[in-house]
Amino acid sequence: MNEELVKEWAVKAEEDYLAVEELFKIHVRRFATIICFHSQQCAEKYLKALLIACNIEPPRTHSLETLLDLIVSEVPELEQYRDMLTDLTPYSVQYRYPGVVATRDDARYCARIIQELRKVFQEILK
Repeated sequence: MNEELVKEWAVKAEEDYLAVEELFKIHVRRFATIICFHSQQCAEKYLKALLIACNIEPPRTHSLETLLDLIVSEVPELEQYRDMLTDLTPYSVQYRYPGVVATRDDARYCARIIQELRKVFQEILK
């Protein structure tokens, strides 16, 4: 395991998490799409940190389900979060382009999901 790389991914994930928290405080409706995007990014980066911690090379993908499929045999307790991860995946790309906009409810949901997932990821990485 490359501990330094695991730490780097976790630090990047935390940057996304802090962005979610700060943007949520400033104006949840105005920044809804960005909050959802950073929620997805936080989960993606933590999953990649976990993969590296298990000596699995993470692929270049934004699909949280794909990353989960690669790690769940090593960390089976993550399977119970599949629905949450599946819900976050579309915010990685689809919502970053014209035609699709996240709502205040989307942002609240994504922020709530990433708060829960972050605790789980951090506990596993200890």
